[in-house]
Amino acid sequence: MAEKVVRGKIISSDGKVLAQTLTENGSEIRDYPYGRMFAHVVGYNDKGKSGLESVCNFDLENWTELNTSKNSLLLNRATQGLYPPGSTFKVVTALEYMREHKNTYKNFKYHCTGYTTVGTLKIHCYGGEAHGTVNLEQAIEKSCNCAFVHMSEEINKGKLASLAGDLMYNSKVPINLLANSSRFVLDKKSGTNEMAHTSIGQGQTLITPLENAMVMSAIANDGVVMQPYLVENVKNIDGGVIKETKASKLSEPLEASECETLKKMLRKVVTKGTGTRAYSSHYNVYGKTGSAEYNSAKDSHAWFIGCAERGGKKIVVSVLVEGGDSGGRVAAPIADKVFHAFLD
Repeated sequence: MAEKVVRGKIISSDGKVLAQTLTENGSEIRDYPYGRMFAHVVGYNDKGKSGLESVCNFDLENWTELNTSKNSLLLNRATQGLYPPGSTFKVVTALEYMREHKNTYKNFKYHCTGYTTVGTLKIHCYGGEAHGTVNLEQAIEKSCNCAFVHMSEEINKGKLASLAGDLMYNSKVPINLLANSSRFVLDKKSGTNEMAHTSIGQGQTLITPLENAMVMSAIANDGVVMQPYLVENVKNIDGGVIKETKASKLSEPLEASECETLKKMLRKVVTKGTGTRAYSSHYNVYGKTGSAEYNSAKDSHAWFIGCAERGGKKIVVSVLVEGGDSGGRVAAPIADKVFHAFLD
């Protein structure tokens, strides 16, 4: 590895060199063949401290540190980071329970004492909180682990795995970026312990923030999963559109009626449950918090996935704070700031 990284060329779309590094008598000189013509764009005025020079060049003398850091500094966490979904997965568990108990899910009831035992596991609700008697809507609102573990005993493992597959678990999200596939290993042969852990987003289930956003997008779009993209359009200097990305549908794994029911439940999360820090009186918000344990010390990542809409405008967010602990206390306020920036 060289001790010093030399800045490369900036080349226009038609192949012309707009900026380059020349070596004269052992010294490096930044050369701009067109002088001031493209000054602001390439950074000519400030010798590379503005324009594309500033955006696209940076000090790489600490490349080894960047490339080998235990903090994975070069990892795009949105598309490559794999995290347990924690309680955000309860949206999927609830949906599968509703599908398998279409005529009776509204009658679901469970009395939470703060912990429950299943198989060889003793599972606690967050902070050991006892939620008392809850129905399905309240179980989501309060994010009651015990209720969902009890619920999992009445869910077909193979069907839950199929629903997860429909929501693109174990499939690569088609986007023009490096991306990892989320992982879902539960199947019909899995044991009671694994099913209990999976129902609350723990165990071996892993998801990227991008895919968790797509799960929420499917609910917000009445069951339709859209193709993700980065650039909506490219305009010329006069504002004319010279290139445009057309929205396209990837799949439609959910029914509109299912999404409507889930939206009402997730609205309660924000108005009176674990996600109140994402609430706003200015627009309609619904979502799900998550605190996902990731080590034996029971440290947690903080999640919030949700949607805000007003007057035809709609935005979905997926917030993940590594080691943030509580989704409600840490991730939901971040989502709230994004919602405000977009809708206010």
